[in-house]
Amino acid sequence: MQSVTLPKVVLWLIIGVFFFLALFVLAGAGGESNVGRYQMAVLERSNFTDIFVIDTATGVVKYVGKDEGKPFDQIKGK
Repeated sequence: MQSVTLPKVVLWLIIGVFFFLALFVLAGAGGESNVGRYQMAVLERSNFTDIFVIDTATGVVKYVGKDEGKPFDQIKGK
């Protein structure tokens, strides 16, 4: 059985592809995702509906009244 040697160009190409794939995988590993960061709870009592928005990263809970449709940072809450 004879050993097969690859030309240097093919060897460097394979190394380059592995390096690129490793860089591609590691580039997305440290990103912070905001998926699921904000949770909403709705509470109904008689004729009233209370809406609370919870920032799960900081623990801040805000009541949404007239501030509906605004970004979380602009909600004044109560």
